[in-house]
Amino acid sequence: MLLTQKFHSLQEIDPEFIPALEMLMHEHWINFAAWKEAEAQGPSDTTFIYWLFFGPTQNSPIGMAQVSLKKINTDTILPWWRKITKMVDKKLDQWKIAHWQLGMGLDGAAVFDQRFARSGQEKLLPLIKELEARDDIMAMSLSSPLPISHRPAWNDIHHEAVHSWQVLRPWERQHKSYQDYLLSLPAEVAKKIQQSWKRLHKDVLVTLGDFPTIEARQELLTQAPQFDAAMYASLVGGLLTFQKNGQVLGLLHYQESQQGVLFVEPMPLEPQGAELVSDGCYVQYALLKAHELPSVRKVVILRQQMPLRLNTPEESDFFKEHGFPSRQINEHDWSRSAFIK
Repeated sequence: MLLTQKFHSLQEIDPEFIPALEMLMHEHWINFAAWKEAEAQGPSDTTFIYWLFFGPTQNSPIGMAQVSLKKINTDTILPWWRKITKMVDKKLDQWKIAHWQLGMGLDGAAVFDQRFARSGQEKLLPLIKELEARDDIMAMSLSSPLPISHRPAWNDIHHEAVHSWQVLRPWERQHKSYQDYLLSLPAEVAKKIQQSWKRLHKDVLVTLGDFPTIEARQELLTQAPQFDAAMYASLVGGLLTFQKNGQVLGLLHYQESQQGVLFVEPMPLEPQGAELVSDGCYVQYALLKAHELPSVRKVVILRQQMPLRLNTPEESDFFKEHGFPSRQINEHDWSRSAFIK
């Protein structure tokens, strides 16, 4: 039987639990400090509840769940005649939507050590039921990579919907060298990648740069004087660049976590439709860098500091070609108010 401990902020969590949480969340955040910073920078109308799960013989967490509670602005959804009652019905000011999604959405509402995945999901269900019973929870959203059989036990459910999307999963390193990785790909895919590198170097004469620290970026300024370093000053970690004639055509921001995960965000700078550097080169440069770092086991590609949601089947096929798996996330939405859709 699993035990749970509840927290209303990441700041409240005991420091002794942080190493285990960083291991559980290693595909979401580079470290616990980055997660806390994201919480602190969240919307002012949103609060959080976290649950840590403990096994009967474990002193460190073997699972974690998260729900965000967003205050509903009833002034924007209620009809005029309902707003009149708001002056006497103060409960309308407390309406909230509960969104069950952990971290950056890679694992749905919760993540568990695989040994406790089944018992963890069983323990999660009473927590969901407990929250939905609150009078101030007027709508709920539940994300999961698994089919969801749960439905709120509200007397009336006025709106109900299901949304699904594909999220990019981490690429896992399986070879010692980048060359071995290329040899493991289907011949036509490997040939396509090799031709893209050849075109980049020999045909369009683009050079690669690697600036692993903020201090190293001073060298980049000598190579590309017009590069706006101030724009990227807040990006801790390294920059991989594509350069031509003293110009930076694009870059990748990368950081390596203590768990051996390389977080990479491509940042193309070329005008759309006139790119010299293809999308595939950005992905391959990230994987090339991963093979140069002995401790890297996984690569997570980000978009605007969040995991990639794959918008089209073509986008999913593109990353699959490079060796990235994807996962479907199902989100169920319910509302017990006719005014919340």
